[in-house]
Amino acid sequence: MNILDFPNIPIKTQLFRVPGAAISGGLTSGGVKLLSPEPGGFSTLSIKLSLQVEEWVIPYSSWLMSNVNGEVFKIKLTKTPQLVSKIPTAFESVEIGVLWDNDQPWDNDQPWDNEGYLFKTISSALEGTILITLDVSDVGEIISVGHVIGHGTSCYMVQSVFYVGSTAEIKVSPPLRKTVKSGDYITTEPYFYGAILNGNSIKSTYDIANMGAIQLQEITFNEVIL
Repeated sequence: MNILDFPNIPIKTQLFRVPGAAISGGLTSGGVKLLSPEPGGFSTLSIKLSLQVEEWVIPYSSWLMSNVNGEVFKIKLTKTPQLVSKIPTAFESVEIGVLWDNDQPWDNDQPWDNEGYLFKTISSALEGTILITLDVSDVGEIISVGHVIGHGTSCYMVQSVFYVGSTAEIKVSPPLRKTVKSGDYITTEPYFYGAILNGNSIKSTYDIANMGAIQLQEITFNEVIL
């Protein structure tokens, strides 16, 4: 399966949600579209792009419109109140991520692909369940109801959180897409993997009325389970 990186372009609004029991057109790992309900519902990501003033230089908007037939996008969630933002001062100088300046072909002279803070799980949780337990001894009680966290290629909404000493018991939605093993990492800056749901509606707004600047309608992505 070919996975496309969502372009690094200005975003006006972004919302992650789990809207219901099923979404027509959700995808499984084999790329098969689902019309029947998925237990716990599918997640979606809605993005409103800012006015794209460089469309005639780099036509990202038209590129997005050409990838509306089930192509999978990897989208880094931008900073909104849905992401954990309160990191203790003592931790601010510590960077978590993967080294990129390693003389490999993808070397961009930048030290880190920052993944936010990585929490370690302290027990396993089976695929399809909704409870995970994290070690929060390093940074304390910074995860709240409404935050979005990630494991592997999936994003989850925090439905409830209960702190016991240095651990956090968290209920998530949708249910876990893959089994979480003890010692796995949960990230506070996840990627969303999804396919464009409303391709026809965003195509209708491609025009040159604003001297080449393009304002697309809100783009909705359906979760893809890899």
